[in-house]
Amino acid sequence: MASDLDRAIYELFADKEELLPLWLRLRPAIEGLGDDVRLEVRERYVQFDRGGREFAIAEPTAHHRMELGLHNPGLPFDERFREAVAFGSRRITHRVSLPEDAEIDDELHARLHDAYVLAREGEPR
Repeated sequence: MASDLDRAIYELFADKEELLPLWLRLRPAIEGLGDDVRLEVRERYVQFDRGGREFAIAEPTAHHRMELGLHNPGLPFDERFREAVAFGSRRITHRVSLPEDAEIDDELHARLHDAYVLAREGEPR
């Protein structure tokens, strides 16, 4: 039997099924950062937090893409890791567009890890 969380995720991807394989790669990569990673489905995205501090969000969008927001204050912006203007909460600083066939490469994994670590270093909530 599916949990409430599983049902909410299914509903989030209901008209974007092509992004489910990417989600199935992304979710364990983020949850694998630590036993204290929690996820919560919001209206349009999934929020990942640690100790109540949001550090990443994943939003399935049209055009076969998932938008990933990261809490990476102090890291530079570039073509791939763009400034996150009006995306998610005010904690999200960077945004990266992931096509449906994207892999979780070393650079993305490092940015996810940085966001995870920063969520625990006593920043204000």
